Amino acid sequence: MLYPSALRYAESIMNPDGLFRQLRGLSVEAPLEYSSGAYGVVFRVQVDRQPFALKCFTRHQPGRSEAYRRIERSLAPVWEQHLPYIVPFRWIEEEMTVFGDDDSLSIQPVVLMEWVDGPSLSRAIDRAACRGDRESLGSLSAAFDRLALWLLAQPFAHGDLKPDNLIVRPDGELTLVDYDGLYLPDMAGERAREIGTEGFRHPERSETAFGKHIDDYSVALLSLALRALARWPELYGQYCDRSRLLFDPLLLASGSCPAYNRLKETELASDPLFVFLGSGQERFGSLAEALAGREAPAVPATVYDYTGDPGPEGIRLVRHGGKYGFTTAAGTAIVPCIYDRARAFSEGAAAVCRNERWGFIAPDGSWLQEPCYEACGDFSEGVAPVCLGGRWSYADGEFRLLSRPRFDDAWPFSESRGLVRKGSRYGFVGPDGRLAIPARYDFAQGFREGAACVVVDGLYGYIDRRGRYLIPPTFDYARSKRNGTVYVERDGRGESVPFDSLLSGSPKPPRRKAGRTTS
Repeated sequence: MLYPSALRYAESIMNPDGLFRQLRGLSVEAPLEYSSGAYGVVFRVQVDRQPFALKCFTRHQPGRSEAYRRIERSLAPVWEQHLPYIVPFRWIEEEMTVFGDDDSLSIQPVVLMEWVDGPSLSRAIDRAACRGDRESLGSLSAAFDRLALWLLAQPFAHGDLKPDNLIVRPDGELTLVDYDGLYLPDMAGERAREIGTEGFRHPERSETAFGKHIDDYSVALLSLALRALARWPELYGQYCDRSRLLFDPLLLASGSCPAYNRLKETELASDPLFVFLGSGQERFGSLAEALAGREAPAVPATVYDYTGDPGPEGIRLVRHGGKYGFTTAAGTAIVPCIYDRARAFSEGAAAVCRNERWGFIAPDGSWLQEPCYEACGDFSEGVAPVCLGGRWSYADGEFRLLSRPRFDDAWPFSESRGLVRKGSRYGFVGPDGRLAIPARYDFAQGFREGAACVVVDGLYGYIDRRGRYLIPPTFDYARSKRNGTVYVERDGRGESVPFDSLLSGSPKPPRRKAGRTTS
């Protein structure tokens, strides 16, 4: 039987009117989200506005229809327990009309499964290992062992246990998906519909080896690999790829697996799973006992070579190995040290730099804006200064520019005004990104307590938010207002005085000396 391609299924799903018998409320969001496997393709759809995974088949599998019906009936009592490890589904026969390349049509079955939010275990491992995040890898290792102990206690087996068939939920627990090869007790003596994925099964597994223990080898391999990566994340880049996780089953059987041989000199060599995998056996009689008796993976404490003060969000900027990350005030890692440069959190966002480009992250480490700026400042009053093409502007919370980049420098907002430099002159922009006070000052400081210190012809004075002089430039030096007081110097003498005592009532700036220009 020739099955439709993933593209043909996608065409029907994106134009579902009249093409589904039962799922009449089916719809999708653009772009269409999907993932492909050995026997089919899974699409993210909505049915009556609720998210579901819709599996369509692209390859023949003997006895699939009857097997799915039996699995659905057998797992119904398990679903009623509302455990995180397995997902309810419906097998729907002759449900979906699909057009072929020659405009012929066929009616195909589908599997409708509850949607599980979260990345695959493959993707989660990749993210954590590439960051060197031992804590996250340790959590994934512990979560896998919990799922494995539950699975080993069940009367059924999954049949294709691998990272791509495990979803990491937001709470950190793992969920099994893809039940094409599931074994049930009433299937004893039957031939397996599939024999698992090569990089995660015993090399001698065959269709006749179909029973309760078909997951044993995969459990041992994945558990030991995750435990090793939690201790030494650098092994990921050396020994892992999409086809295997650290250990190659074929090379394990011959005693020539590089990752296994490297770990012989470590504390993992005494782990019962390590001994089992090195034996070449397909079954491990005390596998559950070995998993249950293990301590949580050891995760060495990180000693940071820089630790900043916690900000308003209670998050601390830290540095380790020349890279920057973030911890809680108590020192628990939140964002691993992976950034070349970084600044503390401000208004729920932190500016971070990778590969000479700056972006912004949220407190959980997810990107608010991926690195695209040449430079940037912190968020203040809902906007942040950003540099593109050598020129500065301001971006709002959605990272939309308030104006085209046209300033030579810019600083964070204070009291609804952003200090900017245009050429050699300083001015202020308002919340719309336009100049509210022209760039006419030799130097300026940001607004504080309703006043900004500015410099004209080498003399210091103070202006209000409309650019009117509160105190004309008459001082040789001055600092910003603080707690109603300013420090000023004149004729070689400096003192801190109440700001109000200096107010002159003169609203107009003095004329510039001949030969000086404004911009």
